[in-house]
Amino acid sequence: MKRLKTIIFIAIAALGLGSCKKALVETPYDFINPGQLGTTEADAKLYVNGALNAINGGNMFQYGAFPKVLELDHDDITGPDWGMGDFGAGNFTAFWGINTMWSGPYTLIKRSNFGIYKITPMGFDEKAKNNALGQLNFLKAWGYFLLVRAYGDVPLYKIALEEGAAPQMPRAPIKEVYEYIIETLKLAESQLYSVKDGKYEIGRISKGAASTLLAKVYLQMASGALPGAQITVMTGPALRTVGTSKVRVAMPVPMTFTKNVVAGYEGFDAKAYFKLARDKAMEVITSGDYDLYPTYMDTWKLANRNKLEHIWSLQALSGDEELGNTISKEYLGVLKTAMQNISLDAPQTLSGRWYGVRDHWYELFEPEDQRITDGILHRWQDANGFYRFFPGKFSDIVKGVDVSPTALAIKARYGFQSSDSYVANSFHIGMLRKFAGVTDPTIDRQDFAFPFLRYADVLLMFAEADNEYNNGPTTDAYTYLNKVRLRSNASEAKNLNLESFRSMVIEERRRELASEGNRRWDLIRWGIYLQVMNAVDIDENNVLKRRQERHLLYPIPLDELSANKLITGNNKGW
Repeated sequence: MKRLKTIIFIAIAALGLGSCKKALVETPYDFINPGQLGTTEADAKLYVNGALNAINGGNMFQYGAFPKVLELDHDDITGPDWGMGDFGAGNFTAFWGINTMWSGPYTLIKRSNFGIYKITPMGFDEKAKNNALGQLNFLKAWGYFLLVRAYGDVPLYKIALEEGAAPQMPRAPIKEVYEYIIETLKLAESQLYSVKDGKYEIGRISKGAASTLLAKVYLQMASGALPGAQITVMTGPALRTVGTSKVRVAMPVPMTFTKNVVAGYEGFDAKAYFKLARDKAMEVITSGDYDLYPTYMDTWKLANRNKLEHIWSLQALSGDEELGNTISKEYLGVLKTAMQNISLDAPQTLSGRWYGVRDHWYELFEPEDQRITDGILHRWQDANGFYRFFPGKFSDIVKGVDVSPTALAIKARYGFQSSDSYVANSFHIGMLRKFAGVTDPTIDRQDFAFPFLRYADVLLMFAEADNEYNNGPTTDAYTYLNKVRLRSNASEAKNLNLESFRSMVIEERRRELASEGNRRWDLIRWGIYLQVMNAVDIDENNVLKRRQERHLLYPIPLDELSANKLITGNNKGW
């Protein structure tokens, strides 16, 4: 394991690629430098590991900046005001980790470029060498995809400094960035092992991952460019006035919005890119490399990590200060003792659990959908020993006021006791049990495998793109949407038109992919981010959801603006 955490990139640490020295200098993990490495497959793997470790590192997941910069700014997430009050309330520049959205991907790109430079002249087995290069090309493309979504125009560094790259570059137009992402992903596709290849290592980036990311890129471009489409979203105010008090509104309502074309996407042919997204998603589906697990909760079992449905996930190490993460602690909590499990019938004392889904999100589901019946923690014991329950709408059931057969079944299912309490505050949030899949749930730094790419996403991408390309849902579109829905015991989607199917898929992504770093970006690419966020206004926990035009893009770090003289200004409003 020690060598898996080693690589000091002297050339990388010397200068920032498109960023300031201070922001991008990396702390070495060990005393190995490129001059000490040879030209074998094992040496090439160390360069790849060095790039991969950037994801776990201090500019991304190590200190908890990610997934916050991916996930805390959308309509469905909530938490205490001290956790949500800056970034989650639209105060992007007040969040301590905002600059990691820039420095993290650029560190990854920098390491990938350097690894490609060092591995390319090596003379070991050509297929193995291509696979190493493919992983680095994939990581570079993924880094630029994160950047272009978040910042719009960004500097492009296609080669390492050692190959003659300029240390400073101007911002490239969105169109040029996407062209380079597509070019790089196509190259990665041609280089990488399939998961069925005998030399493929579980947990590594595969050909299927490159294809999936390519479908995601095409879909981003297509939906961003589509003009005038209408989308119905379950949303609306979380609070209403009763007398002199504000009370929670449990039920969201359907609201229809006309989408805006995303700035910088005007030149893309939406129809053509929907076809490319559909076809690429179908390639992944027909490859037979992936499938859904039989039940939704099977997806999150520790034993199923990196298998079947999981196309590419964060690779972490339990208890490790550099390769561990705090995702499970923050989204579900740390258990008091190892004997307790995140289960439906064993309440547990939890600390942490700062971010979760809103009451409104819970109301998006049919009553027997496994993503809420099994996927939400309904009863737990807090740090003070009090037993709590979620959601608040079950109050009459818990207290025995409602004794209907349905109510009694719910009470028995979740083990509610009449002494359990609910207080309408920021610690009564929907905690997703998907975050329970860690080796040791009693420690802070765990090994949750954050899902970057998942097969359910592929099925939903196909359904979305196919519907748009064909001006309405086809049999295939229904098939793959319903494969996701029926797996979780939701009803079959049918008898929908172009607009209602579009809305159904976007809402299904909201349900299925909750807290996996997709919701903000789905709202942005469909051009309804401002409408949806402003329809909520202020959520149940008094988290401000109102947004302005400047929130469509993140602010470029001030250090970057000072260091890179070719970037002449920040994004609008920052």
